[in-house]
Amino acid sequence: MKSPIVHFALLGLVLFVGARWLFPSERTERAPDTRIVISESQLAALVNQYEATSGMVATDEVRAELIQRFAEEEMLCREAQRWGLTEDNQAIDLRLRQKMAFVSDQEHSDEELERQARALGLDSDDAVIRNMLVHNMRLLLSTKGEQELTDAEVEAYYERERSRFARPARITGWHVFFSKDLRQSSAMAAARAAKAELDAEALEPQQAVGLGDVSPSGAHFDGKLARQLASRFGAEFAKAAESLPERQWSDPIETPFGAHLLLVQERTQPQTPPLSEIRARVAAVYKSSQRQKRLATAMEELRARYEVVVE
Repeated sequence: MKSPIVHFALLGLVLFVGARWLFPSERTERAPDTRIVISESQLAALVNQYEATSGMVATDEVRAELIQRFAEEEMLCREAQRWGLTEDNQAIDLRLRQKMAFVSDQEHSDEELERQARALGLDSDDAVIRNMLVHNMRLLLSTKGEQELTDAEVEAYYERERSRFARPARITGWHVFFSKDLRQSSAMAAARAAKAELDAEALEPQQAVGLGDVSPSGAHFDGKLARQLASRFGAEFAKAAESLPERQWSDPIETPFGAHLLLVQERTQPQTPPLSEIRARVAAVYKSSQRQKRLATAMEELRARYEVVVE
């Protein structure tokens, strides 16, 4: 026992055992939990929330979607924790301090509030923190491996998707309005009579407007999109404005507000601006589409790795 060689061997053994205890190898580390169990009460809560917010009964398809959405969010939360997204996260730390300060009746430092909150598990079932982790993990997966776009990539995408960047047609015109509130059931009959008068005698639009009632939205519209006309006058009005030949009064168009005679003065055709004018927008749309693809691929890999069990 007095031999230096024995002392050296014993010291080496102690260091070896200590290192194995302090720094376990990958083989002894606990494998990540890839089994997600959705309890009956959790599923009932998801269904109740859906039915309360939508006002509809959850079908089997809806239940399947709710289960998949919950499972995917759980996957993202676990991956976020595994990637360390909960550490040094100011938003999460602030949330934990606020929750702990609310339940605590003593003054504590920020660090102590965070420590107590984590010790009590206040971060495990917090919907706000869960949403933060899901959002951050989706962003991380969608941007992982992202590189700066080249001019060639942007130009190629623009050529493939020119129709996405086309400026929609805009419509300028007039309408003669016959109010349902004022004329009740005779609004359409008055519109037909005014149309016959316009067919017999050509009138300027400003004069033709006098044949009807005052429109709350005005008698003239300039450079409007079809969806804007639909929002103002109704879908039937917008549909006629898209197809009516220019400078020709329409037949009476019935809308929720009454009847209309429509005259389209000018209709611009959809046009795609040159790339030089919208390069930044094209690059942003292309980058977004690439992120969506990366996220979809990453979610497929996660779904293949995790097992989902519904009680």
